[in-house]
Formats: sequence, C-alpha cells, structure tokens
Amino acid sequence: MMKDNSAVLPRYDAFSRLLHWVVAAVIIYAMCMGYVLHVLEGTAYFQFFSVLNMSLGTVATPIMLIRFVWRFFRPSVPYPRGIEGVKKGVVVLAHEVFYLAIFVTLVSGFLMLKQGYNLFGLYPIPQPIVNSEINQFFFFVHRYACISVGVLLVLHVLAICKHQLVEKRNILSRML
Repeated sequence: MMKDNSAVLPRYDAFSRLLHWVVAAVIIYAMCMGYVLHVLEGTAYFQFFSVLNMSLGTVATPIMLIRFVWRFFRPSVPYPRGIEGVKKGVVVLAHEVFYLAIFVTLVSGFLMLKQGYNLFGLYPIPQPIVNSEINQFFFFVHRYACISVGVLLVLHVLAICKHQLVEKRNILSRML
C-alpha cells in the first residue's frame, strides 16, 4: 500500500510567513536589480534604481535580523516524515548557510558604499566607511555573497519542487 504524503503539514505562524515572504521578495528584487544596475549605469534611471536597491537592502537588514531572532521564539513546526537524522541536519545547515549568506550580502552592500544616499529619497544615510580600498574589498565580498545567495535560492526552490512534486509532500503549505 502506498503511503499518502500529500497531507497538509503544520504551518508556520503568520508572522514567520510574513517575514519570510517580505525578505524573499526584497532579495529576489534586489538581486535582479543589482545585475540590471550594471546595464543602467550612465542612464537617467541608474540613480533612482540604485537608491531604491540600497533603500530596500537597508530596510531588509533589520527585517532579516528580526526574522533570525524570531525563529528562536516562534512555535516549532515539525519536519515532514522522511526528513530525519542526517537529512534533517543537512536541511538545518543549508538554512543556516542561507541566513549567513543573506546577512553577508546585506552588510557588505552597506559597507561598500562609495557615498551616502537618501533612504527612499527621504532620510540621509551617510557613507559608513570612507576608505576606497575598504569599500572596494566589501564590493567584492558583496558580489560573491550575491552569487552565493543566488545559488542558495535556486537550490532552495529546487528542494521545494523536489519535495512538492517528486516526493508528493505538501511542504509548500508550511509557508503559505
């Protein structure tokens, strides 16, 4: 007899789901726009989208920090059957590495600033480090952190697809 893995799994609380999707939307937008900015350089649109990208990154940083801390206080959501032992350890490690890569991306994006900017055009944010060599170092850290986040995001989506479509575990319902 084939076991039914399609049952709806317990969900994360509404606050956790909100934080997840807000961070996901900002990261996906900022990653895409970060690459588009290279194409827009020298155009009339560059400054607007550059400030928007920096503003979203600035807002995403405390949201990501809240998300990281909240996971220690929120109700625990069990993993589905079949994700135990070493497999569960790999899942936990992958999420920790994802969190770390996101934090490195956000912090290095701020530390690489060559000049201050106005948060959403309203509130001045000064340049944190006024040393072009250090700014350049964080630019490279940011670039490779963005690539890492992109790779981890693709792996995250592929893992969800594998659980959802191949193993017929309704794992997506946990975060919807």
